[in-house]
Amino acid sequence: MEFRQQLARALAPLKHRLQLMIGRAVIHTINDGSQLQTLQLGILPGELKEPVERLQEYGFTSHPKPGAEAVVLFHGGNRDHGLVIAVDDVRYRLKQLKAGEVALYDDLGNRIHLARDGLSIKAVTALTVDAPKTTWNGNLAINGQLTATEDIRAAGISLKGHKHSGDSGGTTGAPQ
Repeated sequence: MEFRQQLARALAPLKHRLQLMIGRAVIHTINDGSQLQTLQLGILPGELKEPVERLQEYGFTSHPKPGAEAVVLFHGGNRDHGLVIAVDDVRYRLKQLKAGEVALYDDLGNRIHLARDGLSIKAVTALTVDAPKTTWNGNLAINGQLTATEDIRAAGISLKGHKHSGDSGGTTGAPQ
């Protein structure tokens, strides 16, 4: 047997383990109730793995839908314990972003887009800001109705008790 064949034969197990170290998978089910999210994955035809832990970036979390794709690593090519390091879902991914832009999005169309020309927030149902104090620096334009459950103040003047002269003399009543 020539040297090349002997070398190929000797390295075949190592080559096989290297090929098994990284896989592309399709997500079947998600368990989001444990410390690390766990997934059921379809990897090679007929190869179903579960539970496979998923690492996510600190401060960011998501619950992918079945059918999303994942990259899974297997330490030393041992397929008994995988670790998902990336998930994407081409069905919902925002497209045509410009170089340097970033976006958070979901399957419903909600998004926060850090675009070249400003920050854009799109909420398909409602946007709720829950903070004890909110400060806006700059002009604020509202295209729609403004409803307040508490007092509105402008330049230190309360609209709650605000009165001014009426068209036919006297003063108007305070807003209700």
